[in-house]
Amino acid sequence: MTTTTDLGWRLGYRLAAFVPYVAVTVVQLVTKFTNDSALDHVTKALEMPTLAAGAAVVLLGSTPRPRPPVTALLFAGLALSWLGDVFLDRLTLGLGLFFAAHLAYISMFELSFRPRRPSPFGLLAIPWFAALLALLAPHLGGMLPLVALYGAALGFMAVASTRGTALTSVGGILFLASDSFLAFRLFTPLFQDDVSEFLIMLAYLAAQACIVLGMLLSRPRTNPPSTVAEA
Repeated sequence: MTTTTDLGWRLGYRLAAFVPYVAVTVVQLVTKFTNDSALDHVTKALEMPTLAAGAAVVLLGSTPRPRPPVTALLFAGLALSWLGDVFLDRLTLGLGLFFAAHLAYISMFELSFRPRRPSPFGLLAIPWFAALLALLAPHLGGMLPLVALYGAALGFMAVASTRGTALTSVGGILFLASDSFLAFRLFTPLFQDDVSEFLIMLAYLAAQACIVLGMLLSRPRTNPPSTVAEA
């Protein structure tokens, strides 16, 4: 029999696993106002590893767990996001790595939550995608095809996230918002101030956390039992 004390201990254990991620996030966000580039680079490199470590600790102490392919895709998405963070200054490489991360997350949502349908609000990704490209196109030059391909993957990931829990849906939407504003920051004169950079990073880090927590708290899909005809 599970007691209130047991439940409290389990909840505290799970929350404690993410304390390093929260600490790194706070320091990373503070650097947006201190212009400490060295600390910014260090904390950015620690974000996804500390989030992945927290997820691993929770998974080790949890039953039931997501199926192994789902878990592998979750950690693949985090690893690719980490590489994208590290190499974002090489824009083409960084976008390629985040593109691969979105493909991992899309596969994870599809594998974990089918046959649930995406939210009807996912159709809003179509006008979002059209408006984003229309506004950015004059500033993209030869980057237009790559950004269009990346935007399509980002939008599809956000839609796929709505197959899952409220947390995965929020994560997908925050990721969409963060990367949309980041695109304007990278390719246009807009959103160049410290507050904008802070909000973009806050949305991104919250998005990754929501996706991870949403997957950890979701009930693993089980295959329906096979029926055996009786003689």
